[in-house]
Amino acid sequence: MRHSRSQGVAPSLNSVANALRVLALAHKEGKVTLPSISDHLGVGKSTAHRLVTTLAAEGFLQRDPAHHSEFIVGPALLEIGATAVRKADIRRHARRPMERLCDQLGETVSLVILEGGSTRVVDGVESRQAVRVGLRTGVVLPGNATAAGKVLLAHLPENDLLELFPQGLPSLTGATKATWPELRRQLAEVRADGFAFSADESEAALNGLAVPVWDHAGEIVAALAIAAPSFRLLRYTAPAKARFLRDTAALISRAAQG
Repeated sequence: MRHSRSQGVAPSLNSVANALRVLALAHKEGKVTLPSISDHLGVGKSTAHRLVTTLAAEGFLQRDPAHHSEFIVGPALLEIGATAVRKADIRRHARRPMERLCDQLGETVSLVILEGGSTRVVDGVESRQAVRVGLRTGVVLPGNATAAGKVLLAHLPENDLLELFPQGLPSLTGATKATWPELRRQLAEVRADGFAFSADESEAALNGLAVPVWDHAGEIVAALAIAAPSFRLLRYTAPAKARFLRDTAALISRAAQG
């Protein structure tokens, strides 16, 4: 069956689209072969071979051990799927613990994930105080400019960290840690302390505090954070408040493990 949706698309984008269709076909059918890819995409067998070779080299496909002419979904794609499931599971189990944490500390609570070099708030509970940080669900910010982002970045390998910021570190305010020496020093502190604190880094007069949320395999799947006006969330209070966040993060992790 010949696909026509990629007509008029730049060759590089067309190759990406075809690669994605190969993965979708492998997921749907359970396996793919060079002839099935050629027929499905309407491309020559040499093009199908290049697509399969590239996807296999990156771990998105692998040869079926029982049938070497067939390819099945590879470990890289399985890991992406497993990570997505873990993150969705964490979100489902985080709501009530976040509500209790909001009541305990009186500040807006957020559940945050890493997307490339940025963070995205996937859920939250807004403080009821008159002066408060609003609910930020869906908000995307540079990872180096938030407490949650620094918790998530702190446990990445150095090479992965560099690859997330090919254009350099972005800066939102004069306080953002936008040089590698500054950021590395702060990430080392995060690993030592078990929490991250940010002051005026994403927005003036706004401070943040965050801890990691771990899954059953010992991987960080999210960060649990509070955000507050700077006059109410001070650096010297961070260790005491971080204990509440860590207790809540542990509850979420245990609930997700069933």
